[in-house]
Amino acid sequence: MLQLIKKRANAFNFPSDRNNDFFEGPGIGSLIQNVGRLNILYFAIQDLPTLTEMYGNEWSENLEAQIRTGIESEGYEHLQHNEFHIFSFNTGEFFLLDPTECKAGLSLEELAYQFKVNIENLVKSDQISRTGNTITINSGHSSFHASQTNNKLWSGFLSAIGKARLEAQNNADISNMELSKEFCDIIAQSKVNSHYQPIVNLAAKKIHGWEALARGPQNSPFRSPLTLFDMAEKLGKLFQLEKICREAAISSFGEINLHQKLFLNIHPRTIVDPNFSSGETKILLDRWGLRPENIVFEITERHSVKDFITFRKTLDHYRNQGYMVAIDDAGTGYSGLSSIAEIKPDYIKLDKSFVDNIETSRVNRAIVETFTDFAEKIGGKLIVEGIETQSQAVAMMDMGVHLGQGYFFAKPAKIKPELSLEALNVKKTPDLKNDHNICGIPVKNLATPVDSVEIDTPVPVIQDFFEQAQSLSSVTVVKNGAPCGLIMEYNLNKHLSGKFGVALYTNKPITSVMDDSPLLVDLETTVEMVSTQAMARERNKAYDDIIVTKNGKLFGVVSVRKLLDTLAHAQVEMAKGTNPLTGLPGNLGIEQEIERRMKVSQPYSIIYADLDNFKVYNDTYGFKNGDKIILLISRIITWATARHGSDTDFIGHIGGDDFVQVISPDQAERICLAITRCFKRLVKTSYNAKDNTNGWMEGKGRDGTTSKFPLVSVSLAILDCTPEQSLFEIGEQAASLKKWAKSIEGNCWVRERRQL
Repeated sequence: MLQLIKKRANAFNFPSDRNNDFFEGPGIGSLIQNVGRLNILYFAIQDLPTLTEMYGNEWSENLEAQIRTGIESEGYEHLQHNEFHIFSFNTGEFFLLDPTECKAGLSLEELAYQFKVNIENLVKSDQISRTGNTITINSGHSSFHASQTNNKLWSGFLSAIGKARLEAQNNADISNMELSKEFCDIIAQSKVNSHYQPIVNLAAKKIHGWEALARGPQNSPFRSPLTLFDMAEKLGKLFQLEKICREAAISSFGEINLHQKLFLNIHPRTIVDPNFSSGETKILLDRWGLRPENIVFEITERHSVKDFITFRKTLDHYRNQGYMVAIDDAGTGYSGLSSIAEIKPDYIKLDKSFVDNIETSRVNRAIVETFTDFAEKIGGKLIVEGIETQSQAVAMMDMGVHLGQGYFFAKPAKIKPELSLEALNVKKTPDLKNDHNICGIPVKNLATPVDSVEIDTPVPVIQDFFEQAQSLSSVTVVKNGAPCGLIMEYNLNKHLSGKFGVALYTNKPITSVMDDSPLLVDLETTVEMVSTQAMARERNKAYDDIIVTKNGKLFGVVSVRKLLDTLAHAQVEMAKGTNPLTGLPGNLGIEQEIERRMKVSQPYSIIYADLDNFKVYNDTYGFKNGDKIILLISRIITWATARHGSDTDFIGHIGGDDFVQVISPDQAERICLAITRCFKRLVKTSYNAKDNTNGWMEGKGRDGTTSKFPLVSVSLAILDCTPEQSLFEIGEQAASLKKWAKSIEGNCWVRERRQL
């Protein structure tokens, strides 16, 4: 009996006039009676009964649903109409019936193959994350031509069905397909280009490198790299394709910072291929101004490595020449943690499936944190892929993940994209608590003048420096007066302490052992900013000295200890004036900030925030819940200011439910809009079900009578100020403006523009 599958076009946002009918009972007979012919595409999940026994019925049903969805999506895309029908005789097999002429420009055989490849790639990531393996779909095709007599319709149709099944059992010779000829033409004419996606240092919010992503010709089935490489594997042209991709990636890459990286995807079977020559890659790098140190070979873990010993030795060979190694899709493939530990990659890339629900999934968070620690312990860095939202990025930063990649930072582009403004402004959760400067001390006040050495100084000279000056912990290396390197004494001793260390470095310049990417800061940078940058460095450099510059030239150095001692002292002093509930500055800090704004002689705006009906809520639900609402509005104000404001904006807590922001005038209304919208939505979670449903609460007012009161709302008053106004004048105007705001029911904001 036919098991008929309903098409679910709505899930794909297709036009509403598409036919969503499906066959029931004799409907299939009606179809074959009313068409002259049917094109039949057949798809079957290979070894489904065995796989179902291994992974269970729930897994099997999920896979079938994904494939049904994939067939329907491919049908709409390739057939360009909605007249096709999908049904199944048995579990794990699907028939697509198309009563129209094929408009895809491909034969039925090629169309079936194209569907197969795309659907396999559609489910690949999810299946690898679930089972550590991929699934195979067998495809076949046939045509049904209606006969003149009804008694032969069913036998003819069933015969066509059987032919499609038989086709699927035979391995199709794809070498004779037009698709394979198109692929060979792409290889022959090198019709592959590269798009680049940033890999971001999450702590510093700077681009660490770019992954090169292959793209085939526009409007071609081989536009997708998945289709490209699938065909390359089947035709035995994997090495040729990767060579073309590598050449395209390097030649189009352009200039980069000395320490940034280009990540090149390499199939593990390619890297052990005798034709894979590091010499060829080195020639390419020289031609386009890159070095082996800029290149990371990114090897996917999804493919098995038959001769692991040879593979590891080959990797060691390339690493000795300066290339770096990344393991892609860690945790989802064949090798496992033991083989990753044996390879000791410079980077581990975690599959995007672990990012899903990272904000709420304790399991996924535990996995990410484990991989972060694991990467550090083997001397590498973790890259998490698939970061698409701000909340996912914040979660990764909170967990200490080293590097991130995904649409939130930038989409792949032909010209190396920069980070989005949203990505540049994202902050860790602890940083959102208070984003203003604690003391604003410039780092020049802490800098110590130092001697320096030129870039060609021999190593033994530096060794003598440290021996003669016992208190010296670092030496700065300069070129024409500009700092270009740093030597920490402990690091030099590490290089020289080996059996042949002294002999090895006797005749070498200091560049062979110096850190060529030390932290450089301008002398006017605040202590807070410098400490943030210092702590964002790699762990093995976290306590190295910081070089202070003036107009790009060496000014002095600051030790991390001196920096943190100064910051801690300032924090203790400022903590005396902070609100104990929210941790935000109190009245003293607010006055100091307004006075600072007056001195810089620039217009600024003050936003006063006050909660309406808060006293009734406090009396009804208790002080503990009242404190939760104060914390809620505090976090919303902080979030909105960080999201839409600037780094110089200030947030203070006067006391109770009163808050103050000191910000730039042009962002005030956008910040208020964000606060009112967010608070209106989230405050509902502070009420019981009954009050939530009613939209009001019952309580005693200030006169002692019991009445119905609206839910707590926030009133915001924007006061635009000029530098010549006094604190007294600002206070008077603010009181009048707050009264106006509170006279308006619900979440609202008002603005006084008389001073502008």
